[in-house]
Amino acid sequence: MAQRAKNIIVNDDLLSKYFSGEASPEEAMAIDDWKLSNENNRQEFAALWSAWNQTSLRSHTIGDIQTAWQELLPLPKKLPSRRTILLRWTAAASVLLFIAISGVLFFKTNNTPKQNTVTAALHTTIQQALPCGSQVTISPGSSITYPVSLAGNERHVILKGSGYFDVKPLPDKPFIITAGPVNIKVLGTAFHVTDTDTAITIKVISGKVLVSAAAQQIIISGGETGSYLKKEKQLAREPEQRSFHFDNEDLSVVIATLSKAYHKKIIIRDPEIASLKISSNFDNKPLGYILEVIAITLNVKYTSNLNNDEIYFEKAN
Repeated sequence: MAQRAKNIIVNDDLLSKYFSGEASPEEAMAIDDWKLSNENNRQEFAALWSAWNQTSLRSHTIGDIQTAWQELLPLPKKLPSRRTILLRWTAAASVLLFIAISGVLFFKTNNTPKQNTVTAALHTTIQQALPCGSQVTISPGSSITYPVSLAGNERHVILKGSGYFDVKPLPDKPFIITAGPVNIKVLGTAFHVTDTDTAITIKVISGKVLVSAAAQQIIISGGETGSYLKKEKQLAREPEQRSFHFDNEDLSVVIATLSKAYHKKIIIRDPEIASLKISSNFDNKPLGYILEVIAITLNVKYTSNLNNDEIYFEKAN
């Protein structure tokens, strides 16, 4: 091989670095000088460069492994030494890439749970039980795709359209719903998801869900509605609008109405206060405000048990 300025020798190793884009500017200049110094060098460089590109750009598919390994066998002896070395190097790289791709595809094929898709026809609602015991009500024209087994670390379903979910709690396998660009991680039990042209809406009946889209996250609790606005690409939470009108109503009836509306277990501990009457209007007021008004109006008291999320009404001391 020719020796150029600065003692840079153009040899097999240097040409390999050059073809893989790892040569320094000085080394690249030395190679340029070498290939331009005579026609033989130029032709040899062109042949090696063509062989390098053809090998590195070739498509890789799962096929006959024996054929792939044949690429590692010695090439015909009539090839120049430099070309033999470079083509063996690129052939070896091709075989290694082939083996890597085959392994990834094999792993993926054998570790992806089998999926089932259920689609509700127009004007038809379908009740679907999932393998984990959760229940899904699929709205007309909608569909869900879910794994047929409980393999894996999570329960992941894909919703297209609208559906009502009543999820069975499994702490070691979180329940995750994908609806378009939105992921919904279940922290509670019952909620409704609707996917329209403008928004994906999640109305939580009881419990909580964690909704995420891109870098945004919000938690939606029972009685709240969250939306992903598609045009704005924005998550938003909207408190549920509630209005109550009580006209000389028994406390027991008022408590039952509030329990259902706010998804809370409210208990009257002293039976004698159950028949106390109350008349009042509450428009979009939080539960705490309403309970406080009731306690003051009827001269009773209420307490909350944070351990089981229950509320108790009893006589004032």
